[in-house]
Amino acid sequence: MFKALKPALTALFVLAAPGLAAAQPDGIALTLSSPELGVTSLDLAALDAMPQESFVTGTIWTDGDAQFSGVPLAALLDRMGVDPEAGTVELVALNDYRIEIPIDEIDDTAPIVATRVNGAVMPVREKGPYWVVYPYDLAPRYRTETTFARSIWQLAQVNVAD
Repeated sequence: MFKALKPALTALFVLAAPGLAAAQPDGIALTLSSPELGVTSLDLAALDAMPQESFVTGTIWTDGDAQFSGVPLAALLDRMGVDPEAGTVELVALNDYRIEIPIDEIDDTAPIVATRVNGAVMPVREKGPYWVVYPYDLAPRYRTETTFARSIWQLAQVNVAD
């Protein structure tokens, strides 16, 4: 009986294998889209090669303080050729949750697109692979409902329109 199932199971594994690789934090690329850049994707290695920011903060979604590190959103927008004074940026999660942030409200160092928490990459089940995080403990302006709503996890796309 198992011998008869072997070809079907092998085919199932071959079909599922690409999806299994994509479930790994370093297997999911972040898609960037802007009129200046067009559409491109950055994997974890490409994000790691960009300027990095790190801070320790507590969040309303986690217990205690944690160290978050990753690329400042401003650095991604710069790479996309976006005018820092223009329009909004749309962020889209893997589950299609979408938010917009006015570009003029993005600082050079906050928020970041966190690629790691306490030095470890984040699996999708733990808000990864990429999570927009602010230094919430730094100032009251980072502890507002608006900021919390902009703290999108499982980030998949960064889009800027004309």
